[in-house]
Amino acid sequence: MMSNSEPQLPEHATPDMEQDQFQLPMPLERRRRRRSPRWWRRLARGIDLRAQLTRLVVLLVGVVSVVGVVGLVLITGTISRVESSLQTLERSLGSFSAPMNAELGFSDFERLRSSLRDLVLTLTTAQTQLAFLRPVTTLDSNWFASSISLEAAQHLALAGSVMLDGLQPTVFFLTSGEESETLLAQISSGERVVELLRIGRSSFVEAQGYLQVADARMQMLTSEGLSPDSLLMIERLRNYQTQLVAANELLVNSPDLLNAALGLNSEQSYLVLSQNSDEIRPSGGYISTYGWISVRNGRINDYDYRPTTATTPNPPAPAFAAEVNVPSWWIRYSEPIYAAWDGSWYADYPSTASMALRYYNEGGNPQSPASGVIAIDIQAFEYLLSALGEVVVPGYGDVVTTENFRDVIYAIRADGRDQQAHKQFLAALYRQIFADWQTYATDPEVSARIFGVLLRALQEKHIMLYFEDQGLARAVDLLGWSGAQRSAAGSDYLMVVDANLGNKSNRSVRRQITYDVQIQPDGTLINRATIAYDYPAIVAAEDPAVNEALHGPLDYDNLLQVFTTPGSIVTTTSDELPSITQIDSAEHALFVTQVQIPFDSSQRFQFSFTTPPLIQGVGDFFRYQLLLQKQPGMQPELVSVQVSLPPGATLVSTSIEPAANYNLDRQILEFRYELVADELLEIVYR
Repeated sequence: MMSNSEPQLPEHATPDMEQDQFQLPMPLERRRRRRSPRWWRRLARGIDLRAQLTRLVVLLVGVVSVVGVVGLVLITGTISRVESSLQTLERSLGSFSAPMNAELGFSDFERLRSSLRDLVLTLTTAQTQLAFLRPVTTLDSNWFASSISLEAAQHLALAGSVMLDGLQPTVFFLTSGEESETLLAQISSGERVVELLRIGRSSFVEAQGYLQVADARMQMLTSEGLSPDSLLMIERLRNYQTQLVAANELLVNSPDLLNAALGLNSEQSYLVLSQNSDEIRPSGGYISTYGWISVRNGRINDYDYRPTTATTPNPPAPAFAAEVNVPSWWIRYSEPIYAAWDGSWYADYPSTASMALRYYNEGGNPQSPASGVIAIDIQAFEYLLSALGEVVVPGYGDVVTTENFRDVIYAIRADGRDQQAHKQFLAALYRQIFADWQTYATDPEVSARIFGVLLRALQEKHIMLYFEDQGLARAVDLLGWSGAQRSAAGSDYLMVVDANLGNKSNRSVRRQITYDVQIQPDGTLINRATIAYDYPAIVAAEDPAVNEALHGPLDYDNLLQVFTTPGSIVTTTSDELPSITQIDSAEHALFVTQVQIPFDSSQRFQFSFTTPPLIQGVGDFFRYQLLLQKQPGMQPELVSVQVSLPPGATLVSTSIEPAANYNLDRQILEFRYELVADELLEIVYR
């Protein structure tokens, strides 16, 4: 049973007062309504509870990312600096895939730890000061909710505090205990990191207890009789509790996970899929080359790269083709078995990786059975080249940089050598990138750059990780590195997915998405999706992949998939849009059509659809959520989302700052951003 005694904490000043980011606006019409008591509102403003908990979640996500990245860096054989900062971590809240680029040193970690302990002290003091009111809180449902919420918040903060205590030995080791040093992941440090995480495990287990108490407190609350303010506060706390539970579960299991991933107990092998994102596919790109690496004791024992051909990798027995259930709307292959290797229709990368791994393992290929798959596309290799500076390819003499990478590849393809010459060159180049990667492992400056671009590629879905081990799979999914497609059930959802059917023009094709949403009084939505393509000759002229004689017809033929909420029904389509095939499942409604964008032209495709009721009620408030998922391998694309609230509705809060906010016959919010990673939009209105 957990002790009720207060934690012994050093004295610190109360955190600076900040404007409460969740403070609700006054209603437009004066009316009597039940509110949380004045003492609670003053206390909440004074300690800025929600802002502090936001920082806590952000910090823990960042630290968990650090631990996960150490594993990735060690797998790939690199000494890297873990570059992250609180400011960048705050931008990742709500979407763990935003890039983190600044440094997080040991002194930063200690300051954040101290700040969290301040929050624990403030909450504990508040509990003591308000203890005399506890007997009367049962007289009013909002007083009771405020009292219980304060207890829950205290235990959430305590959980976060002891989680950071448990991470302190690991962070101290990775920074050598120097205040000015950033986190340093050494190739030989894998076993020591595991040992230190085991030392901290007792703190993570203690945090589990605090989280369980917080959950028990929140289970005591019901929505009956509560004011909207109280309901929103409880909802926020529950969200924080869910995220902290997931982060702590990863920390508890991290020693075993790193043991497995780094081959500390036994050698591990991983399949590497090199995706040509110039020829985009639903989960990344055409697999023009592939490789494998074997890892033992945190070091790469061996690796190789090879071109993809009809016989490499060695395919499984022909009977395997019967197990590949290719949907009727997908590309028809003369040899269906190859759909399992380089022709995946899945927008969900784990599904693609699982199928490719079975293909590879059942073919009896080198280092099989592999236990995971690493996907890396052209953009990620360009990022790596920018960190390395240049790579000299053995046997060719070519000096390859970020600036000439694609020019060199496509020049070899165009010079009349045999059809596989450019793939052989790519395999040699990728082998050398891995070799140089390890050569520069002793250079902290280069290692820091390599780590930075690795993290960026992971978060932008230019590198994705798949593990057969379910624990490792959950860990990379929590970190946002799995490339998994989320379920659309219960909220609004949009994912636009291209599949190039005949050339390599995707670097020259610009795609832009406009999404208009009208929220109806009954909670249903009337939505309109507009997908615009721009394929200008002036851009293609500078693109070595756009070459009709060598790389397919100039026109961009595209098998377009649009995923949205299950139960959606198409009502109208633009004249330019061909007929649509609809495929329904429990997780998505999928609309499929084939479109063409002629060379040096622009095309705009539009369709409208209705959804089932998707608005969630929270007391007197209503919540709209939209998840926009980025297609793996896709270049950044502009997205515009316009949401019309129901007539008479008043905005309370948004998770993303709107670019415009205006009223016609109803309040309309417009959001604009560049989609580089998945984005979750939440709107609360009254």
